[in-house]
Amino acid sequence: MPLPILRWLRQRFNLSHDMADAPDIMADVEAGIKFQGTNLWVLIFAILIASVGLNVNSTAAITGAMLISPLMGPVVAIGFGAATVTMDLVQRGLKNLLFAVVVSLVVSALYFRLTPLTDAGSELLARTQPTIWDVLIALFGGAAGAVGFTRREWGNTIPGVAIATALMPPLCTAGYGIATGHWAYSFGALYLFFINCVFISFATFLVARVLPLPSHNFASQKQARRVQFSIWTVALLTGVPSVYLAAGFVQRTIFEHNAQQFIDEQLKLPGSYVVTTRIDADAQTINVLLAGQQLPPPRLKAARATLGNYRLSDAHLTVRQGLAQLDSVDAQTMRNSLLEDIRSRNQQTMARYDAELAKLQQVLAATNSNSIGHLPTAAVLLREVQAEHPTVRQLGLSELIRPATDSLQADTTVVVAVRTTALLPAPEQQRLRQWLTVRAGAKHPVRLLVENNTR
Repeated sequence: MPLPILRWLRQRFNLSHDMADAPDIMADVEAGIKFQGTNLWVLIFAILIASVGLNVNSTAAITGAMLISPLMGPVVAIGFGAATVTMDLVQRGLKNLLFAVVVSLVVSALYFRLTPLTDAGSELLARTQPTIWDVLIALFGGAAGAVGFTRREWGNTIPGVAIATALMPPLCTAGYGIATGHWAYSFGALYLFFINCVFISFATFLVARVLPLPSHNFASQKQARRVQFSIWTVALLTGVPSVYLAAGFVQRTIFEHNAQQFIDEQLKLPGSYVVTTRIDADAQTINVLLAGQQLPPPRLKAARATLGNYRLSDAHLTVRQGLAQLDSVDAQTMRNSLLEDIRSRNQQTMARYDAELAKLQQVLAATNSNSIGHLPTAAVLLREVQAEHPTVRQLGLSELIRPATDSLQADTTVVVAVRTTALLPAPEQQRLRQWLTVRAGAKHPVRLLVENNTR
């Protein structure tokens, strides 16, 4: 019984049945290593797009830069070279990756030196504090990229890996730090880039070792152990600091969540309003400015006594009451909150206007496509009229709406204008008018306009 299950699992997870030929895989790896000509220009343009996206906080621009960036080439080459024991491939991959890093830092630093926008947005700050989750993303993304890269048809795997692992934005963030003197940003972003490179290469190495790819042999078993030890050592030394950073990130997130929950439940009372909130997880401080009805000292004391219930026993709580306690930091916080609220409301308003406009356009389209009264469209009606009156060559439809007045109700007159190639006798015009009235359902009067075009 276990053997059929094992065979079924082996067939399901087999990576060899749609694998490309080994020479084709190595040719693709070789093509992505060098940064000259097309690859170099694409790299520069991707750097500029990513820098602009980080500068103006545009997620779309950053995503586009990640899609066109050729930085994955040498990173994948290092992993494949290590797996197939092609040391020349590893050396060339390292050399070209270093060249690409230098070009990226120079171009991005030059851009951020020249741009008038110097504030660090959320997209840029997000690349300055890597954690263990970035290690996992790079590892799983690199594995997915290696599997997709070795297929006969790549599909959408490679673009997805380029977006997920994000090699380009950290380099541009480091360039921002160099240009503005924020060295902590540069170190954090370069560490994130190093994490991505190491674990993408490491995942590529692991996948390539599983696949039936031809490989060279080490000169000796001692050299093989030394290379394998070096690979695992680099991976561990790169990943361990991220675990420490992730622990701090988790602690800060938990502290901020608990502090906000404490404020919402203990300080947001009827008649009292929270104007600003400043939560510093590193300093373990909670600073709140209240307005409206002041909380009496017994109520504040009771609120402080509940800090332990929110796992905030070591937090220092500062509660200021009254707008007279407003300081410059509060003013800046209120300004940012107001601008964010205005931006959010504007987006909601524009979305509502777009939805209403779409509805009006649908109504207008339906009105134009539907008949007037019970009449069909002008083109259909023209063919029906020509069956009895062949001299009619053109026909137009419109509505003449009379609004309601004090003595008269609103009414609609259907106007039918026809152009004929010969004179249309009065009896025939009368018969056509009567037919149009019946065709319109006899709900609205029909006015017939006849123009004779005998020339």
